[in-house]
This record gives sequence, C-alpha cells and structure tokens, in this order.
Amino acid sequence: MKKTILFLAVLSLVMINTVSAGDKAEFVNLGFSPDGSYFFFGQHGFAADISKSYADLYMVDVAANKFVPAGVYSGEYVVKLEPGQSSDGALFSLLETALPARKKYNIDYLLKGRPLYIRISDSDEEIDVLSFRDFETGSSFDLQLVQSAELDSEGQAVSSSFYIEMKFTGSGGVEVPFTIGHPDFKRKDVASYRIERVLTDPANKSIIIIVAKIDNDLNIRYMVETVRIR
Repeated sequence: MKKTILFLAVLSLVMINTVSAGDKAEFVNLGFSPDGSYFFFGQHGFAADISKSYADLYMVDVAANKFVPAGVYSGEYVVKLEPGQSSDGALFSLLETALPARKKYNIDYLLKGRPLYIRISDSDEEIDVLSFRDFETGSSFDLQLVQSAELDSEGQAVSSSFYIEMKFTGSGGVEVPFTIGHPDFKRKDVASYRIERVLTDPANKSIIIIVAKIDNDLNIRYMVETVRIR
C-alpha cells in the first residue's frame, strides 16, 4: 500500500512538472486517401489550468497544401484526468463529428504512410537543416526551415512565420526544388517552429512535414506542410 501511495505521489509530481513546462499536445496520424491526395491528422491534450481535455482534427488537401472546405474541427471537454490517464478520449469524441468528411475524402485509418524522418532528441535544440534518404525509393531530401519572429520590448514573440526550402532528388539523380509554406503568414504569440517528422504516403507521391508550433509559454501544438512530388 505504501509503495502504491508513493508511486501515485511521484506520478502526480511528474504531471505537475510537465504542465509547468508547457502543455504539449499529442500528434495523431489518422491516415491518407488511397491515392495520397488527402491526409487526415489530429492532436489532443489536457489543459490543466481549465481542467479540460482538448482535441483538433484537420483534413488536408496535399497538392494545395491547405485544409479542405470545412476541414477543421476543434473541441474542449470538461474532465478530470487521474494520474496515468490519457486525453485521447477528447480525440475519439471529436472523431464522431468528422466521420462524413472522412468518408467524403476516402480516408483510410490503416493507410499511415511511411516515416522518412523522426525527431528523437528530447532537448529543445532547434535543428533547421535536415538531410535524409528514402532507402525504399532511392530518393533523398534536403530541408531547411526558415523562420522569423517579431519580438516585443521584453523579448517575447508577438508573431512569427516560417517556410521550408526542400530539395528532392529522385533515384535518377534529378534535383527538384520546392518552397513550402506561407512566409508572409504571421501566427500570433508563436515563438518558434520545429520539424518533428516527415512522412510519405503509401504511393510515394506525397510528402507530409509535421511542424511543432511553440508559444511563449512553451505550449506545443502541431501543423503540417504538404507537397506532391510525383
């Protein structure tokens, strides 16, 4: 019994420390359409300051690199999470509202694609230049994350923006440059950005770049930039 109480006390302390360091959402890959034209993803987490679990869902037109019409869903749910419990119930609840869109764009939860890059460092170090190879297709990728922020007199970010320069080299050695994102779009209170993952669809035609948005309070939310390479 004493061991159980001690375990719960330690776990509670870990949860408190995690919240104090910022609220980090959990990214969820919800699948592609069979031809890779559409990508569905979500995120969920728990906002301790308001005792609510939250979830967001996004349906993306890959070629256009934008959400489909009415393709964004958000929800907040009042709930008390016990130590060790997940906020994924918020995501499951919100998924029910997105079922018509999922069917319309033929999203298959099982079509997750393949990871090409996964950030594994636990540090907050920003890596703005990436190079990696897709050994299945023989292609290679060079990415540079270019970001800028407008700061106030205290050094806090008022707004920020970014874009990604990507060089795709096919198995035949032909290099194709892409500029991905919207450098003129400023996001309020976002301090910096970080590339977390890069994946391709099962047909190897689409590239999905998962980007973390980090605000002044170290809260982390996710977005994606997308491009069709074939």
